[in-house]
Amino acid sequence: MKRILLSLFVVLSSCNAWAYDAYIDGIYYNLNSSTKTATVTYKTTSYNSYSDDVIIPSSVTCSDVTYSVTSIGQAAFSSCTGLTSIKIPNSVTGIGNYAFSSCI
Repeated sequence: MKRILLSLFVVLSSCNAWAYDAYIDGIYYNLNSSTKTATVTYKTTSYNSYSDDVIIPSSVTCSDVTYSVTSIGQAAFSSCTGLTSIKIPNSVTGIGNYAFSSCI
């Protein structure tokens, strides 16, 4: 039993902890299948996931399902020191706390 638990622990601890559901055209998203909405997020908790010019689309398609991009999540662009501009569509109606913290 101990060997099984140890093996399970090793496998789980070696997995990457991704903070997103989909990566589409250079942007990370969390997808809500029940509301068909998408939230812009970051790659990992080390943040700094974006640089240069970012254009957020009003909708994205993943696995033949179209999601409306309605929000920018908490800390989505945090510590993105290489970010030069961002275009946000009218479909985005919410921006999470610290979404642009530590951006220059």
